Amino acid sequence: MTPGQEARRLLRRRHYGVLSTASQKFPAYPYGSFVDYVTDHLGRPVILISALAEHTHNINHDAHVSLAVHDPGDQAQALPRLTLLGEAKLIGPDDAQHIRSRYLRYFPEAEDYLALDFAFYRIEPQQLRYIAGFAQARWVSSADFLALGSRLADVEEGLLQQIQNGQKAKLVGIDCDGCDVRQNGALQRIEFSDIAVDAAAVQAQLRALQ
Repeated sequence: MTPGQEARRLLRRRHYGVLSTASQKFPAYPYGSFVDYVTDHLGRPVILISALAEHTHNINHDAHVSLAVHDPGDQAQALPRLTLLGEAKLIGPDDAQHIRSRYLRYFPEAEDYLALDFAFYRIEPQQLRYIAGFAQARWVSSADFLALGSRLADVEEGLLQQIQNGQKAKLVGIDCDGCDVRQNGALQRIEFSDIAVDAAAVQAQLRALQ
């Protein structure tokens, strides 16, 4: 895999990170906050945030943000991690329904937030600092990171309906890099051996996993 693909897979494996915004209350200081996120089919993180939150005030004044994530472990400097630099943009109504369905499959408890002042924002990547491990740091461009060939956005929900899930495990999301399963209340990531850009390729990857 390329560094961009590795970075994208790391971002998809995790579902929370530290969002840093430019503080308006304390200029020149970054403001860090923990947020949940899902990635869309290109690999861009999507967050659901309140209009009253400090980070939302910051974003509405300056959309430049960063999102830092890492694989879990005791020695963070020896583990894969990345910082995504980008611009946070409010998702409009034309795209919101698909994003809503995907987000709520991962975070069903967030449905109550949608009756309040919460809205979806997508972070458009500009550059990523990806560190695969000790002394393995590099910059990755958005062109190398994004899954620009993916054609799964319009067929994901149909695929989920076709695939039979067991009683203890439920498939909640499929993308070109893998799928996510909810089992015993916890999300588990299953990565494909190769990139699957369409429905036929996904079905082949899932058969190979059986």
